[in-house]
Amino acid sequence: MSFLHTTRMDLLERLTLHLKRDIALLAEGFESGAGVLNQVGKRFIRVDERYFVPASMQEIVLFDVRKKEEGPRVNVRKAYADIFEADLLRTGTDFVELLVNRAEEEEELVILIPLGRILWIERAES
Repeated sequence: MSFLHTTRMDLLERLTLHLKRDIALLAEGFESGAGVLNQVGKRFIRVDERYFVPASMQEIVLFDVRKKEEGPRVNVRKAYADIFEADLLRTGTDFVELLVNRAEEEEELVILIPLGRILWIERAES
């Protein structure tokens, strides 16, 4: 079985599970601070009082996530950044959910990346 087994969940369904909690958004030339995810619509999400198109984001950072057991260690190459290592938590129909440990952050981050922003994913060597 592939380590990229896909669930039937899409990005908007995943975000619905995070309603009323903090997220941060990153896109080209844009970085939001933390804000409360108030609404998930058919194509848009509302964070505080602004509307965003989730598929246009490069990353969506989820705060206050109960981190389940770690998934396989992977190398990820995004269209807009260098290769990085992460734990693969979930692969949806149009996104991946990763647990990332970044040197500039105090704790591990759970991030969602739309598949259209990813060039490749491979299992990291142990």
